[in-house]
Amino acid sequence: MDPFDKVRSFTRPRQVAALGLYPYFIPISSQAGAEVIVNGRAMLMFGSNNYLGLTQDPRVKEAAIRALEQFGTSCTGSRFLNGTLDLHIELEQRLATWTQKESALVFTTGYQANLGAVSALAGRHDLIIVDRADHASIIDGARLSYAEVAKFKHNDLEQLEQILAENQGKKGLLIVVDGVFSMEATWPTCPGSWR
Repeated sequence: MDPFDKVRSFTRPRQVAALGLYPYFIPISSQAGAEVIVNGRAMLMFGSNNYLGLTQDPRVKEAAIRALEQFGTSCTGSRFLNGTLDLHIELEQRLATWTQKESALVFTTGYQANLGAVSALAGRHDLIIVDRADHASIIDGARLSYAEVAKFKHNDLEQLEQILAENQGKKGLLIVVDGVFSMEATWPTCPGSWR
C-alpha cells in the first residue's frame, strides 16, 4: 500500500477551507502585536505567545538587527555541535544571574524546552506521571525519555495519589503538570500550587 494514499484520501481540510472555516495557516501580513492584518483587515490577536509584547519593543528589534548584521541569518548547525554563538552564552549567563541560579539553558521554543527537560530528567527505569491534559510537548518529552508513563485524569489528585502509592519505592518518579493547561485554560490543583 502506498503510504501517501491516506494523505490523498484525507479531504476534510479542503472541504472545511472551501466553506471559509479552516482555522489554520491563516497568513498575517503585518508585524505581530495585539492587532494584526489578515486578508487586508485589522483584527485583534488573541492567539499570540508574545505575552510580554517584546516582539515590538524597539530595543529588542535593534538588538536583533545588530545580531543579524554580525552573525547572518543562521547558526548553520545545532547548539550541540557548531551552532552555539557567544550571544547564546551571554544570554544564558545573564539569565542565570537575573534569576539567581547557577546556570541557564535557552531553548528556541517552549515545546523544545519540555522535550529537552523531561527527556533528560527520566530514563528507562523511571516512571513519569502526567496529567491527561498536559501539553503535547510534555507527553512527547516523556516518550523520548523511554520511561514508563502513567496518566491521571485531569486534576484528579486521588488518582495521582493512587498511582504514587502503587509505585512507591519501585523506581524514580517524576510528576509533570502544566502551570496553565493551555487547552482548557485551567490551573493545576496540586497541593501547594497557586491559583
